[in-house]
This record gives sequence, structure tokens and C-alpha cells, in this order.
Amino acid sequence: MEAIGNAIGVILKRPFILIFWGIVMLIFTLGSYVLPIFKTLYELSAISGSNSLESIMSFIQILYSYLSDIKIVIAVIIIFLILLAAVSILTGALLSGYFYILNCTVNKKQKSKGDFFTGMKKYFGPIWIVTFIILLAGSLLIIFMAISSVPALIITRASVEKGKQILPALLFVDVLTGVVLFFGLMFFRIYTFFWYPALINNEKRAFLKAKRFADKNFWKILNAIFIFDIIFVGFQMTFIKFDDNILFLILKWIFLTVFYALLTTYIFAAYKKYSEADRLKKA
Repeated sequence: MEAIGNAIGVILKRPFILIFWGIVMLIFTLGSYVLPIFKTLYELSAISGSNSLESIMSFIQILYSYLSDIKIVIAVIIIFLILLAAVSILTGALLSGYFYILNCTVNKKQKSKGDFFTGMKKYFGPIWIVTFIILLAGSLLIIFMAISSVPALIITRASVEKGKQILPALLFVDVLTGVVLFFGLMFFRIYTFFWYPALINNEKRAFLKAKRFADKNFWKILNAIFIFDIIFVGFQMTFIKFDDNILFLILKWIFLTVFYALLTTYIFAAYKKYSEADRLKKA
């Protein structure tokens, strides 16, 4: 938790961190107000009367029906890769400057005018490529997780119809699936989160450096990321029904601004703290 405290101190020293996320999250919040996708999906599921299990099974069935047509699959893959590249380029342009400023602040380097554009010049190329790889790998991971969860969903659905007869099998499969998916997702996220500070700090073989770093400090980082997840999910579940209320939109904007400012700063602060500790152990 010391790294989180350090992150708060970094944010207080460099208000740009909050300003950056304030602008980004303002655009995102206004976009979600104009196109309330998540709220619409939530309301449709409520109107249909189907539970979350039935909704997931229906989605998988629809997805499978489209995958049977090779022309549709090829077209979707091409469009998806183009969109992914566009998002990665835009994200790379923004994050390269932001991460450079954040890293300079965490490492107590003297700030100067034009730091944002200096970061863009130095790191735009590597960061947009890394972002593209992460988004692509994340998409494949989501597909894999959806496929691997099918047996658990089938058994759970059967238990609803047959009652307690298959309860032991249900508990075993559901718990096993949940644990595997949880740790698989956590490993992926932690590896990719710390890829960025390794890259910005000019580490050779940045991903391998981030992986070794995460492996050594996995449980410490897991606890912090899990707390971030609980706070984020709790907020989203609480306010999903109130996206059309201007007061809650303002609260959502403030929350997301502070949340992402703190999360990204924690990642860089933790990387610095634990990396220095590892170097001292080797010395």
C-alpha cells in the first residue's frame, strides 16, 4: 500500500496527471451519455426477463452461428484489425506524452516545457505497437475465456433445471473455472500494465523485464490491482442506472478521472519502488 501512497504524492506534485485524465474522461463520459451502450444492454436484458447466464449462452450461440460463415469471419477480422490499429495509434499518441511526464515525475526529474511532445517524439512508435499487441492479445484472451467457460455455463444451466442433483459437480467446475480465469486475467493484466514503465525507462527487452518484475512482486501487485477492481466494479454497478442524470454524470467523470490518474501513477510508482528494492537485494 506504500506504493499507492507514493502515487497520491506524485499526483499532488504534478496536477497535469489529473488534467490529462480529466480531459480524456470528460470526452468518454459525454460519449457514454450520447451513446449509452452499457445501460441499453442492461435495460434490454431486464425487459427480456432473462438472467445473466441465459444472456451469455445466447450471445455465444449467436457468435458461433456467425463463425460458421468464413466470408463473414474474414471481413470481421479485417475490420477489427483496422479499428484496433486506429485505436492503438490514437492511444499511443496520447499515452506516449503522458507516460513520459508521469515517469519523469515519479523519478523526480526536472520538468520542462514541451515534455508531452518530447515523450511523443521518443515513444510514440513503440507505445502504439505495444498497445496494438496488448489489445489484440486481450481480444484473443477474451475469446479463449468465453470458450473455456462454456462447460461451466452448461453445467450451471443444467443445475437450474435439475435442482440439487448435480450440485457437487456444479460447485467444482464453477470454482475451478473461476479461479483459472481470475488468475489468467490477472497475470495478463499485470504483465501488460508494467510493460509500459519498462518501455519508458528504456529497458532492453521491455516485456521480459516487466514479466520478471511482475513474477517477483506478483502478490503485492495483485492485492493493489484487486482493490482497484473492486472499487471500479462497485462504482459501475451502483451508477449504471443513472447515466441520464447530470449530477451522476459529473460524479462519474470525477471518479473516472481520479481512478485512472491513481491507477496509472501507481503502476509507475510501484515499478520504481520494487525495481529499486530488487537492485538493492542484488547489490
